Amino acid sequence: MAKTVDLSGDDLTARKTPTKTATRGRGTVPSAELVPMNFKMPPDFVKRFKREALERDMKLNELFEEAFYAYVEKGKKTEHRG
Repeated sequence: MAKTVDLSGDDLTARKTPTKTATRGRGTVPSAELVPMNFKMPPDFVKRFKREALERDMKLNELFEEAFYAYVEKGKKTEHRG
């Protein structure tokens, strides 16, 4: 026969376990401060862009922003040569 175990009120309380989400909640910029941009790109580009973001452990908007600022800086350096 199985042994009986005395239970206390703590044993009957539901335990909260943290839920894991698929997204990274780094919180660098609150989403309330972000503005949506909508445009279409070729499927091969989107696939490569997503793969690059994944390999760099970045969100898509982070990679887009970093690439944009790198492009702007490169343009400034090219203009100064003229």
